[in-house]
Amino acid sequence: MVFTEPAPEVGTRSDPPSVEELVSAFVAVMGRLGQHFFQRSAEFDLSAQQAKAFHELRQPLSMGELADRLFCDASNVTGIVDRLEGRGLVERQADPDDRRVRRLVLTEAGRELWQAHHDRVFESVPCVAGLDDDDRRALYDLLRRMC
Repeated sequence: MVFTEPAPEVGTRSDPPSVEELVSAFVAVMGRLGQHFFQRSAEFDLSAQQAKAFHELRQPLSMGELADRLFCDASNVTGIVDRLEGRGLVERQADPDDRRVRRLVLTEAGRELWQAHHDRVFESVPCVAGLDDDDRRALYDLLRRMC
């Protein structure tokens, strides 16, 4: 079921939502957040996969670590990293502790673009922009418990 009906106003529902309704609402929120993320990323000429990888590279990672964070096989990361490297945003460096491992490190241009991308993505985020501090705190606490 796709969540297409408007959510009832806060406090107007007496019965708890079903698991299906909760999951559908989460899918709707994830869709809106994903759409926002990818639209903002396109402004920086980053594909969806490049943007996800780029976002994770705020710290140096191995190809395997990046693949784990993207929930994909390391072989899938190679093309993404090749394109980021081709733009001068990322470079592969030998790991000082294990020379067999290559670390993905943002270049100076990559760090600058990372910050600009980050600032743009977290500007006026749908679904959370209208929440007050108490609502954001409660939502954060619930999400942390769920994880």
